[in-house]
Amino acid sequence: MNRPKDIQNFSAEEMTVLLNSFDTVMTDCDGVLWFLNTPIPGALESLKTLQSLGKRVLFVSNNSFLLVEDYIVKLRKMGFEATPEQIVIPSSVILWYLRKIKFQGKALVMGTMPFIKVLQDGGIDVITSPTTLAEDYALIPALVKLDPAVRAVIFDFDANLSWTKMYLASLYLAQENVIYLTGALDRDLVFGKDLRLLGIGQFSDILVERTGNKPIECAKPSEQLQHYLIEKLEINDPKRCIFIGDSLSADMKFAQSCGFKKLWVGSGLDKIESCEAQNTPMIADYYLSDLGALNSLIKKSRTNEYNQRRTQD
Repeated sequence: MNRPKDIQNFSAEEMTVLLNSFDTVMTDCDGVLWFLNTPIPGALESLKTLQSLGKRVLFVSNNSFLLVEDYIVKLRKMGFEATPEQIVIPSSVILWYLRKIKFQGKALVMGTMPFIKVLQDGGIDVITSPTTLAEDYALIPALVKLDPAVRAVIFDFDANLSWTKMYLASLYLAQENVIYLTGALDRDLVFGKDLRLLGIGQFSDILVERTGNKPIECAKPSEQLQHYLIEKLEINDPKRCIFIGDSLSADMKFAQSCGFKKLWVGSGLDKIESCEAQNTPMIADYYLSDLGALNSLIKKSRTNEYNQRRTQD
């Protein structure tokens, strides 16, 4: 099995070549920059250094627990000043897509409150389903009275997912002219250094199997996210971009489909040891144990360049 190149072993010259090969840096957040509210040491300092070298830095996350403004506050508390244009989350991509297709009608939405708020604030007529249903069969007929104005089911991580929500979503998705949109379909979510949450991918599979309505995916590694980056953020030269992530199935797969350079860090979801044990293809160009290690390598490269210029002078 081919391993990606470990940047930790690069010479100063090799590091310089890598740094000169890209202008835009896109990075995942959970497992790359932090675990919940605990920053991964040095990770954001590495991004600050890249930004000081003129690199454009974008944060591309599948996590919809936070609004864009929440990400900005969180980054600021950790020492990185970001703008709204630098933050990309699934709810923003879904809203962009709905506007692009001139969506008309109501949308049944399952997701976090911040996720729902983005859609509501963007002018989408959102309805939600009840979380629970009293154990009385007489109440079920009222549940299945569908609103004919619903033209979309939108599904992202929902900690209050229930039989009631899944059943109602399946009824709508079985209707003609109802589109199915999803945010992150991750099967595992990094919640802490040693804690993974159950994602929604498995539950979306149930809806697809039951209704035959396949989702229009709008998070990593989706095609719609790629279109969003090209059209909204003007990512026009993929060869001059590098994507940093901890997930092979989401981050590295997305980067590969876009034609970006791929930097995999071992601080989060996927580990080299487990990938080798399970014979999992490691679709990455480069590897680092964690993003914090990048800062010293960059400084080493810059020092080498400075010394070379002094010698030439």
